[in-house]
Amino acid sequence: MPVIPPVVAGTARLGSALPAPLARSSRRDQELRRLDALVEAGCSAFDLAASYQLGGTERLFGQWLSSRGLRDRVFLVDKGGHPYPGIRPNRLGAAALAADLHASLRRLGVERLDLYLLHRDFPGAPLEPMVRTLAAAHREGKIGGWGVSNWSVPRIEAVQAAAREEGLPAMAVSSPHLSLVDWARPPFPGSVSIAGPGGREARAFHARTRLPVLAWSPLGSGFLTSGRTGGCYGSTANVARRERAAALARERGWTPAQVGLAYLFSQPFPVSAVVAASTGAKMRENLAAAGFRLTAGELAALEG
Repeated sequence: MPVIPPVVAGTARLGSALPAPLARSSRRDQELRRLDALVEAGCSAFDLAASYQLGGTERLFGQWLSSRGLRDRVFLVDKGGHPYPGIRPNRLGAAALAADLHASLRRLGVERLDLYLLHRDFPGAPLEPMVRTLAAAHREGKIGGWGVSNWSVPRIEAVQAAAREEGLPAMAVSSPHLSLVDWARPPFPGSVSIAGPGGREARAFHARTRLPVLAWSPLGSGFLTSGRTGGCYGSTANVARRERAAALARERGWTPAQVGLAYLFSQPFPVSAVVAASTGAKMRENLAAAGFRLTAGELAALEG
């Protein structure tokens, strides 16, 4: 089973949905330099998806990997099976998953992904085609491990049982939203969070089973580190959590972002965090937090 680094760089905003000849070369060069800066800061893991920028993120990242010769130095997480809203709400069949996987490998210019996730669940979709497709990819050496993103606990348990029947290795990770700040409303349909009071049972499941979590939006899309009050994190409870995080940051000599990450790394189950660092300096700050831990009292105080 692959071991996921504690800090993983998010890439969803990189690249362009436009074909390469139509994309701005100045922006592309700037984004390639940003990737250089993240690696120079010590980042060794990146989170991608076939759906990001309609494949444009993978095209940019593949160009960067090839030109820098870095494939052996980075841990690649990729995702497939994302729905086409209003057109194909279920893309978890064997044909769609295989097509997404092979398209991702082609765009990235690699033969193997370290970790491959089913990007979004469609409750009720048959599990057997999914696990057979993943098992075939694993046997062929195209993926090192597998997991799910935005799946509920009952569906996770069901797909784990189906995977055992198929002889697929154990699930390596689940990737829901997890943060000190909880949603006031979901950011998009089909998203799953295990944060806040509503996620207590799901967190207990992870603590009991030790199934690792790859947390997306761990800093609340910047809510923890900004003065924003609205959006999907806009609530008085979240503002209060942010104020408590800022106070603890001053006390500890950390940044609010580091407190938010330490909150994740102090959970009673393994957590890695997907962070959208825009500079090498911010990535170094995030990487330093991988060694930070909070006491049980601090965790309870932050949650309020």
